[in-house]
Amino acid sequence: MYDICAYLRYQMNSSLFIAKRLIHKSSSGFTSIIIKIATATVALGLVVMLCANSVINGFQNEISNKIFGFWGHIHINDTKITRSFETIPIKADHALVDSISNIGQIEVIDNFTGDIISTKGGVRHVQSYSFCPGVLNRHKVFEGIILKGISDDSDKERLQSFLKEGELISFYDTIESRDLIISEQTAKRLEVKIKDKLIINFAKDRKVLKKPFTIKGIYKTGLEEYDKKFAFCDQKVVQDVLGWEDYQITGYEVFLDHIDDAPKMSELIYKEYLPTGLYSETIQEKRPNIFEWLDLLNINERIIIMLMILVSIINMATVILIFILDRSHMIGVLKSVGYKNWPVRKVFMYQAVWILLRGVVYGNLIAFVLLFAQKNWGIVKLNEASYYLSVAPVSFSIWQVLVINFVVIIVTCMSMILPTYIITRIKPIKVLEFT
Repeated sequence: MYDICAYLRYQMNSSLFIAKRLIHKSSSGFTSIIIKIATATVALGLVVMLCANSVINGFQNEISNKIFGFWGHIHINDTKITRSFETIPIKADHALVDSISNIGQIEVIDNFTGDIISTKGGVRHVQSYSFCPGVLNRHKVFEGIILKGISDDSDKERLQSFLKEGELISFYDTIESRDLIISEQTAKRLEVKIKDKLIINFAKDRKVLKKPFTIKGIYKTGLEEYDKKFAFCDQKVVQDVLGWEDYQITGYEVFLDHIDDAPKMSELIYKEYLPTGLYSETIQEKRPNIFEWLDLLNINERIIIMLMILVSIINMATVILIFILDRSHMIGVLKSVGYKNWPVRKVFMYQAVWILLRGVVYGNLIAFVLLFAQKNWGIVKLNEASYYLSVAPVSFSIWQVLVINFVVIIVTCMSMILPTYIITRIKPIKVLEFT
């Protein structure tokens, strides 16, 4: 009985045994070169996939954080507003702000599945803001600007993260502050620096109203569209220019704990908290252009991954065919001593899987080194005017790396079955006759 079991185990493992012997014998010569090229191709393809995934994730995270840091996740405005910077005031409501600020993690119904799901967080902060257009005047140089009026309730930590020089605006209870925060781009165009004076012209009642300001800070988001247009000032200045009362503002910015909760939170705030005449919308809905561009990056990532997997499949199929042609005599011998087609096919599949796994290991190691170097030293630089960032960002997700590795291994292994079918067409008598 023992001999029979040992014989059966030997038959089951013989394909793997032969494959191991062939791998060990292929350390030199033509077969060795093929193995090295195939391994390098798999590794290079995986490096491209992992780097593309990490860089695209980095782009989406960094740019999204900049936009949300500048605008908040949700805006609350008057329903009559039809344009982005239209100045229709709403009444400041401290009770409304307190109720929205206290929204924590909630359970909502998914509109597609009907399931009850929990949000990842709640509301972190709510702050008021106002807009007002003006014209900067410096040594007969005129520069159009949109003043974003903020008050003492603003998230100073977020604004501080954008500040490159200087300090934040100083607010006073009874008088308006003439402190101004401009972008680094605007400061370079006007050739001004911290503590310099600027005149801003406003149109009020068909007259020109001039207000002097002192540059208190210089910020930079890297988002050229915003850096070129916006400056920060005391909200009282905007209210005075527009002829508003102290309790009138353009709207509220709502900051959340987690970006993914924005659509559900916006819907909840609109339905449960806002009075008639007000509405809420996410920043993705209000300023969709950049987010549409970020979504296109996902398409690019999928195309890159599919192309690299296709290259890997063609590469491994070619390797298997070369191995079969190189070992045609061995195939004839194995068949002549009673081996069926499938055990013989497994010999070559085992060799190909070994090359694939070797390439995957090398690919992961190389990708990790490259991504680590980029994250810590910023080797790859970018044109910030075109890409909104000065350095290629990296965001490394372990589960996405595992998924990419799993898909590459499974899809490539499954594709190996087809090229080994040629073994079934090999006749032992013909092969042995000419060798």
